[in-house]
Amino acid sequence: MDILDTTQRCLLNWESGGEEECRTLVAGPHSNPHDAEGNATLTTVYHALLSSTLLSWPVKKVLSVDAVIAFVQSVLERLPSSSASSEKSPNVVAFGEILVDIIWSIDSALEEIVGDAKTAASSAEQGTMSPATVEQVVKAKGNAEADKTTIESVVRRLLSIGVLDPDICRERLDLGLVANVGLVADKAAFERKEIRTRTGLFYKQNKFNLLREESEGYSKLTAEITSSLGPPHSPSTGYPSEPLEAIEARARPTWERALGLIGYFDLDPNRVLDIILDIFSVHLASHHSFFIALLSFSPWGNSGKRSVKREDMLVEPDPNRFRGKSLTEVLKIVEAESGAHVDDVNSSNARVLAQVLGFKFTYYQSPDVAQATPQNLYLMTALLIREGFLRLEDLYPHVSPTDDKMGDYHKAYLDNVKARIAGAKISQLAMAAPLESSGSSVSKAKPASAPEPPTTETKELPNQKLGLLSALLAVGALRPAIAVLSKFPWMVDAYPEVADLMLRILKYSLGPLYDTTVMSKDKTASFAKPRPRYGAAGVVPAPERKPCLTLWAPTPPCTSTVDYVFFFPDWVQRVPVCSSYDDLIDVAEPLMRFIGLHVSRDPAFLTKFLRVGRHHILTTVPVDPETKKPVGSPDPEHPVRRFWFKVIRLYLLPALPLIRGNAVCTVDVWNIVRQFETTLRWQLYGEWKASTYNSHPELRVRQVQTDRESKGILRRLSHNTIEALSGPVAKLAHSNPCIFFTNAVNQIMAYDNLAGVVIQSLNYVTIMGFDVLVYIILEAFANPNKDRVKDDGVNTSDWLQSLASFTGMLFRRYSADLTSLLNYVVHQLHNGQTTEIVVFRELIWKMAGIQPLPSLSDSQVAAMAGGPTLRIEAVASSTRGARLDPADVILKGPQRLGRALLDSSLALPLLIQVAQQRQACVFRAPDAYLKSLASLFDTTHGVLLQYLELLTTPSIISPEDYARKVVPSLGELNEKYGICAPICMQIYRPIFNKALLAAALAMQEKERVANEEAEKRLKAALTAKREPNTSASRVASPNPGAETPGNGDAATDPKAPAPETQDVSMESQDTPPAPSAAENPWLPELYPYFEDVKKIAPGNAAEIIGPGFYLTFWQMSTYDLSPPAAKYDEECATLRTLSRTEDSLYVSAERSADRAKRMTANSHREKRNRINAIVSMLSQELKEQTACRAFTIKRLAREKQHWFSHNPKAVTLASCIIEYCLQPRCLISPMDADFCAQFIKVMHLQGTPGFSTLQCYDKLLGDHVKVVVFSCSEYEARNYGRFLLGILTDISRWFQDEQLFLQENRTKSGGTTVFLPGLQLRWTPKQVIAQEDLITWADFKQVVRKWHRKLNKSLVECIESGEFMHIYNAIVVLKEILPVFPVASVTEFGGINLARAMERFLEKEERGDLKILGRAYYASLKKREPIWAAPHPIPKVCAIAPVDDVQVADTFDSIACSSGTLEGRDTLGSGREAHQWSCSYTCSFYSGPCRTSSLSGSASAHCSFSTQGAACVCSLQRPIPCTRTRWYSDEAGGGQVSLHHLLA
Repeated sequence: MDILDTTQRCLLNWESGGEEECRTLVAGPHSNPHDAEGNATLTTVYHALLSSTLLSWPVKKVLSVDAVIAFVQSVLERLPSSSASSEKSPNVVAFGEILVDIIWSIDSALEEIVGDAKTAASSAEQGTMSPATVEQVVKAKGNAEADKTTIESVVRRLLSIGVLDPDICRERLDLGLVANVGLVADKAAFERKEIRTRTGLFYKQNKFNLLREESEGYSKLTAEITSSLGPPHSPSTGYPSEPLEAIEARARPTWERALGLIGYFDLDPNRVLDIILDIFSVHLASHHSFFIALLSFSPWGNSGKRSVKREDMLVEPDPNRFRGKSLTEVLKIVEAESGAHVDDVNSSNARVLAQVLGFKFTYYQSPDVAQATPQNLYLMTALLIREGFLRLEDLYPHVSPTDDKMGDYHKAYLDNVKARIAGAKISQLAMAAPLESSGSSVSKAKPASAPEPPTTETKELPNQKLGLLSALLAVGALRPAIAVLSKFPWMVDAYPEVADLMLRILKYSLGPLYDTTVMSKDKTASFAKPRPRYGAAGVVPAPERKPCLTLWAPTPPCTSTVDYVFFFPDWVQRVPVCSSYDDLIDVAEPLMRFIGLHVSRDPAFLTKFLRVGRHHILTTVPVDPETKKPVGSPDPEHPVRRFWFKVIRLYLLPALPLIRGNAVCTVDVWNIVRQFETTLRWQLYGEWKASTYNSHPELRVRQVQTDRESKGILRRLSHNTIEALSGPVAKLAHSNPCIFFTNAVNQIMAYDNLAGVVIQSLNYVTIMGFDVLVYIILEAFANPNKDRVKDDGVNTSDWLQSLASFTGMLFRRYSADLTSLLNYVVHQLHNGQTTEIVVFRELIWKMAGIQPLPSLSDSQVAAMAGGPTLRIEAVASSTRGARLDPADVILKGPQRLGRALLDSSLALPLLIQVAQQRQACVFRAPDAYLKSLASLFDTTHGVLLQYLELLTTPSIISPEDYARKVVPSLGELNEKYGICAPICMQIYRPIFNKALLAAALAMQEKERVANEEAEKRLKAALTAKREPNTSASRVASPNPGAETPGNGDAATDPKAPAPETQDVSMESQDTPPAPSAAENPWLPELYPYFEDVKKIAPGNAAEIIGPGFYLTFWQMSTYDLSPPAAKYDEECATLRTLSRTEDSLYVSAERSADRAKRMTANSHREKRNRINAIVSMLSQELKEQTACRAFTIKRLAREKQHWFSHNPKAVTLASCIIEYCLQPRCLISPMDADFCAQFIKVMHLQGTPGFSTLQCYDKLLGDHVKVVVFSCSEYEARNYGRFLLGILTDISRWFQDEQLFLQENRTKSGGTTVFLPGLQLRWTPKQVIAQEDLITWADFKQVVRKWHRKLNKSLVECIESGEFMHIYNAIVVLKEILPVFPVASVTEFGGINLARAMERFLEKEERGDLKILGRAYYASLKKREPIWAAPHPIPKVCAIAPVDDVQVADTFDSIACSSGTLEGRDTLGSGREAHQWSCSYTCSFYSGPCRTSSLSGSASAHCSFSTQGAACVCSLQRPIPCTRTRWYSDEAGGGQVSLHHLLA
């Protein structure tokens, strides 16, 4: 709706709500009268209101003057009041100007009406107008005059209430109205003065004495000023040498005399000012105070505007004065505190001064002037602006370039950046000209080129805005300087000197807060200060530097003779000073916005800022008032933390790439960055890497330079250049870690041999560098665009393997934070990324030295039955044990890994995830080949065993921490996390063993005390017998055996042999009677777990086997059954020898004259001490294990009576034991395979009631071997083969030795022979076993032959099946059991059948891996041919002495028939005499002792022998069919007889 219509409607309804509506209409425009729409609204409304009080224009509603004035007052009273009550609001001032303009327009219209009325009156006198018209004119004139009176009344009223400004009224209203309202006392005098002024301005020409015409006046002026300068400022401080009052006292008469010279010589005042400024600029450094005082007394200055004295500024300001203020308000507050009134500048005088200075600046803009604008001119101008003599706005149009030309400078800077980027991408060597050959012939002289015409270079317009900006910053005039910077923020980038000046201001601003916050150490002597020297006459003191005032800011560094001081020390007066942490937010950060990343130019300031910031951010961390240590976690949304997070993003990280190789700044940045959690830190790193380098031109240049430098270093990096390149690597990692480490990680993923070299080159990298490196590594791991597996779908990609190996080496060598990597692995495994387990595997391998699924020798496997120290020395002595390098010992990689797992509470999640992945991995790749699945399962299983070894190593994680912080309850492992029972028991076994070891040691100590007491009583009794006067009562002799039944010797003998036969038999002889029903036979340490065992036991194991036996089986290990005393002795002896060697090396190095060799003495001493400590640990371990073994044997003897007291069927029991105990555990590891084989033997030797050894062996060696072999992975097949080897070894001993068979199936108890129930021919549950119930040795041998035949048949069928897993695992099992299978003494044809099957397999097999494995096994099999091919020794075929015409008959085994010639050769031993003999052969099958079964077509023939050297050659008289080549032992001749096939 139109404003005028609205106003008219309000006038009509003025008394009935129109006034309020009109007030509402103008309320909004009154709040912003400067707005164009608001101005128009106010003009329209108030013009209508004022018009409604007049008569000259018709209105629908007439208002009185009082009503209008009251309305204006009411409107103004409702406006918001000004913060300064003494000052008129700017909105009110602007409203007053609008009213003056409205009054002027109405007054002008009334003047026109009066003028028209006068014209009409003259026309009426001439009679040219009608009377009616004349009457209208007269009426209009009367109304206009009355309205003028009304307007005068309105003006008076508005002036009285302060709405109108008298000066504005005098300036804009007509003189008649101004005089009538009383603003001009004498109208006529005012008119005359106006006429004279206008005449002087526009019609009078002033003539001055110009400098080139007569110089006397100007010379006297110059002499007068220079003679009044007084003493110069102090060069050491820059302050005047005399008080300010003395300078002003000298400056005032100087100006008065100068004023006299102006009047006497009629000098041009502007020229006088010009000369004064020239003299000022020349003496700026030494006398600027005098000239400021001089100008303050001149018409171009104001003597009342003087800065406060320095001693007047000692009042402590309000520390909260800057709180919540903008930067402009902060600077105004500081200026007010310094006593400055910069805004109170006389416009006319400042304009003159600006024009004079503008002429000076314009002179240097001329193309003909080659001289650059002098620095003292800039500084003088800046000083005048600072002191309020002129405003920057007045001078700004005179300096070059203009604002529209400044864009050209910015464009030139960006073009320069592009050129630098292009230059950084191009190799300088490639750009170099080709080298001239020294042997080349002289080339033809080139014709002289025509001289180029001289080109006249046009002078570039000087950037005087830059010089003026620098000068303003130098003298501390911040407000005008920041105004320029706000207009052209890119000047900081293009001209670094601007950033240096801003940093100078920031450094001073931060100084007080830094001094009061940061506890600085005692200041040492500065390197910039010269030190005394030693000369011939003694100590020569350092020469004192001479202070010198300089115009340059920041101050140049001092020289050996000169110490520079800035000429204007008061530049700091108007710099806002930070006195509290809040000032960092209100003062420092707003100033830093103008610098941005260029804070990198002053590392000293940046270091102070960062250290203050560290203390600031620590105030957000809750602290325990008693311990003063941080407690809890700070609030991430705290304003202080958010502020510093912004500072890091905007200033610190962008600035770091521009600081080349400053580790101190990097460490200080890290001290702030580390206060944030990993998510926020990596958010910063991600932004730093992805977008920060593209946010600024200088960073783009640095990005290209760093990328090229890093790639060049990585190309040159090798083992020979590590020392030389470690420094450059660290410098790049300090400033540009994202770029360098990204390139390094990419190279490592491509070249796996680069990882070790890069690791060694990171010696000088800071913690922040490693934190960024971990981020880069995890970013590479998490890259979704890279394939994690090869084409087979299971095997890990090379890049992932290389990067995982590098990660493990990195964390082993350097103390980087492991939590992030562990978190990543946990989450990836939880998300089903099985391939990421390789990262965890390499981490454990490299950090803790625990190899996954190591290939152990039989000696190492035997040593693994010992304690933790022996296991380490046997398997990983060089990586974790006594032979570990002392430098690696210091790294404490295993301990750091264990501490990280516990501190981050990730030990259990990792254990659960790895165990679950082991169970689920084969189901995650259903389309993969079985070979690949088996490999994947072995990998995951190996990581699980590797991780368990890490968790259960006491030196890494204590058993208490493992039981309390890592492992949950046994039932929770199975029920909540779904881990299978065997792995649950594998996880819990160390906890059981720790508890039982403590019980065993307690029992040993108890027995020792009992033995000592018994010995004392025995000695007392013997003493009593010898004494004649003792009492006649007889003391009974104690029975030591009653106190220590069974194994008192075993418990005290530290070198007890392996308890495989005699020890167990001994214990069974002294088996205590079964405890009563009321007595609990189970160990109190294990009995509480029975309920959990019932829950987790698979199938019907808990009902048939029982929790007691199940827990005992899974809790025990070879550690409990067979202490490897020989291995302990062997290892101790080896280490003692090594200790003596190190001790001799230590002594030799310590006494050496070579300093380098003496430096190695500590290393040898540490090695010796470490070895000696491990020897002591081994001795203690053996004692503990011996006690534990004695405790175990007693425990088994007690518990065996109750294991199967519920009398399960023997066949069912054997099946359950195999299914739930032996079979799952024997596949876990070689040590578990050995334990399973030993445990069967122990159960047999203990005479366990209800357990049938025969049934157990029969089922283990039955037809299901083929099924088990097929279902195994390679590692499991190897373990299964080792388990079969242990079983077959025990069976083979019984098969070969009848006495041993009989001995190990019976025992002595109370002097009577007790037969063990394990080998009952027909199982019966009766308690007393008769000899007739047991299987005889002959029948046992027949059973063994049956087992061998079944085993042979199963394995041959696997080989002949053609299926990969059958063949591969069968050969692996055969390699393991080769020492005991096949054997000719057990199966006559088993070896032959197996060898034929292998031959057929090798002939037709085309798969390379199977063929290689088969050939290796076949070669080993052939080496053992004499063992599996001959059923009994060969009869003597050659006598010692020559025998003539001797007929010897022989029968050969399994010779196939074909056409050929059979030849026999007897190679005699050394010194034997050759002889001839004859024999006859029959080609037949061997079918038993002394029995032959001839083939159809077989023939007998006589053979004749002849002597050929040292051999007897037997040739048959006729061909017979024979194709096999066999070897037989010839005991008489000392050689061998070879029967082989020759073609007919």
